[in-house]
Formats: sequence, structure tokens, C-alpha cells
Amino acid sequence: MTLVLGPPAFRGRVVLGPPALRGRAAGDPPAGPATGARRLVADPEAVDAVCGALSAHYTDEVPDAPVILVATDYCVYAADQFAARCADPARRLRPSDSVALEPSGLLQRFIAATGWRGPGYALGDPAGDGGAALRLATGLVASGRAGTAYVCEVLRRADTGAFTAVATRLRPAATEPFHAGEPFHTAAERPAWLDDATWERSAIVREYLRARAGRLPARADRAA
Repeated sequence: MTLVLGPPAFRGRVVLGPPALRGRAAGDPPAGPATGARRLVADPEAVDAVCGALSAHYTDEVPDAPVILVATDYCVYAADQFAARCADPARRLRPSDSVALEPSGLLQRFIAATGWRGPGYALGDPAGDGGAALRLATGLVASGRAGTAYVCEVLRRADTGAFTAVATRLRPAATEPFHAGEPFHTAAERPAWLDDATWERSAIVREYLRARAGRLPARADRAA
């Protein structure tokens, strides 16, 4: 599946790759406590999900492409955890407690696994989805400031606390004209373990569903 994005004001058209989804299945036990070096990074379950989703799209042909993280859910979770630890008289604060507040830590395993060395951006949005991130990435690619860009939504389930990462890659469209009637093809389908709320919250998934429905190419300014 390729999804054409970009308002007419942009210099070029951009295609959005199919969503890659990684996370913990409903009913699975929570991840075990982090030990060793993994205690010094962001929540290990979220880190693993981000690494898996971004790695599914990563190409080492553009190792310095920007990554835009949608970190609202993670930042709220990390801030709540930090506040609870500060209020616990029986617990001393550790360096890892404050390190976990930094959303850039979500990229640490991805960096180690791929060698990516591009700029990273973490966005917070009241909606908590990737609408603003898709618009930013579209602008970077369509304007020529980036040859490709990655967007990764880090979404957290309210009931189980499990993290799901949804990632995509944006790149310039081919030179041949796009025809609205062309079919979209993708190997990406909804995983059986993914809950309805997370599937429906993802702006990346919403764009994917619009394309599969055979609608006109969705514009980035409608991704919110």
C-alpha cells in the first residue's frame, strides 16, 4: 500500500508506507523487570516496540533520515511514574528514574540495532495520535529538506498499560502521475492481538484505511 500525501502548496508529492505495528498481545503477561543496562533506558517494553516497528521500515540507504516520535502517551506515563516515585517515602530516586522521562530514550535500541544517526523529534499532542507528526514529516519530504522520514506513534492502552508502536516511512512519490482509481496493495493487516481502541486511534492506520477504502488520496492536513 502506498498513500499519497501533501497539500497542493508543497513542491512534491509524498507516499506513506504501510503501517508496521509492534507490541504486547492482549492477555500476555507484562514484561519482566528491567535489569542491568536496560534499567537506564526508557520503559523497555516501549523501547522494544519502537525498535521493531521502525526497523520494519528502516533502510540503511538513508541513515540520517529524521525520525518523528509521537510521544504523548509515553510522556504522560513516564511523568506519572516519576511523580509516584517522588512521593514514595520508602523509595530513593535513582538516575534511571529521571532518564526515563526523556522520550529520546525510546530510540536507543533502534539506534543500536540499525546504526541510524539522523535527527529525532518527539511530539506531544492532546489527541495523542500521529496527525501532527505526519504533517511535519510530509512537509520535510515534500519540500526536499529530507529525502525520507519516519513517523512512529507510541500508543499505550488505558486498560492494560501495554505499549504499541505504529511506524511508517514517508518518501517522495514516483515521477509518474498518480491516478485516484489505482488500487492500493499492502501486506500489512491488523494483528489479531491489537485492540480496537489502539487501531482506531492511530493516525497512520486511519490514512491506511482511507486508502484501502478506495478514497481520494488523503492530505496530510486531514491526518489529525
